[in-house]
Amino acid sequence: MRISAGRWKGRRLEVPESARPTSSRAREALFDILAPRIPGACVLDLFAGSGAVGFEAVSRGAARAVLVDPDPGALCRARETLGAGDEIVIVASDAAKAVADLERRGERFDVVFADPPYWSNERTIEDLSAVASLLTPGGVFVVQTDSGDKRPSLEGFALEESRSYGRNVFHFLRIL
Repeated sequence: MRISAGRWKGRRLEVPESARPTSSRAREALFDILAPRIPGACVLDLFAGSGAVGFEAVSRGAARAVLVDPDPGALCRARETLGAGDEIVIVASDAAKAVADLERRGERFDVVFADPPYWSNERTIEDLSAVASLLTPGGVFVVQTDSGDKRPSLEGFALEESRSYGRNVFHFLRIL
């Protein structure tokens, strides 16, 4: 897995065995859609795995990315290899707990990305409805699912659109 654009373009990222990597094509399409939001943005990458979305965002000009994963080894190694500083924050936690902790601290994000693992169920996504309290006005919550999965439905959010790229589907949600 490589970062596709920006200051770390072409740099490799380690993909943990437990991760479901987003294809390069799908990630590039996602960032084409998010491009106007990225410069100077604060990004939250839940279920980060390799951290590809968060590292890509900072590589493309985001001010900061918080990467959340219960097994942060690959994220820590990537941050060190890339020479990233305070702009990459790694949180060793499950997503729901991290969201609650970030909310308590008053953190706010312009873009929140969640790519729950295949084995997770609908309840995992429902547990993330608290993300609404983390979004800045006009912020976007992007949930990635597999093409066979049901569209996410979260209390307090409206689905603006869904885009499919092979097996990867991105659902763009906004606060009601």
